[in-house]
Amino acid sequence: MPYKGTVLALGEVMGGQIQMLFSETPIALPHTKTGKLRALAVTSAKRFSILPKMATVAEAGLPGYALVNSWGVFAPRGVAQPIITKLNAELVRAHALPDLRERYANLGVEAVSSTPQQFTEFIQTEAAKFAKVLREAGAKAN
Repeated sequence: MPYKGTVLALGEVMGGQIQMLFSETPIALPHTKTGKLRALAVTSAKRFSILPKMATVAEAGLPGYALVNSWGVFAPRGVAQPIITKLNAELVRAHALPDLRERYANLGVEAVSSTPQQFTEFIQTEAAKFAKVLREAGAKAN
């Protein structure tokens, strides 16, 4: 059943209306700490540092499975390269700050920095991967 947001779906899991869901860690983690939810696995390729005993989906029986949420910073086409370079350097610097890394870690988020080229390649790879999944599933836009 489609939901208009993770919070509504989490309520359904905690209320027993649905049996499971895939959720963003920062949203579900507080409920696992209180015992309202039971986490089964993380979808990333490697275990989370704040949940070191939690298996990955691949370790739990689906080899090769890896799915992560990612966030990025985008700028309009045509922004001068020196500005892009400076912005990237500042983001990399911020991601290295211990207090920021700790805040992210407490949310189940790992700050990963890259170059603009690496991020572009990541986006292209992910788009191709999911385009294939959608084609194979026969998914159609409404």
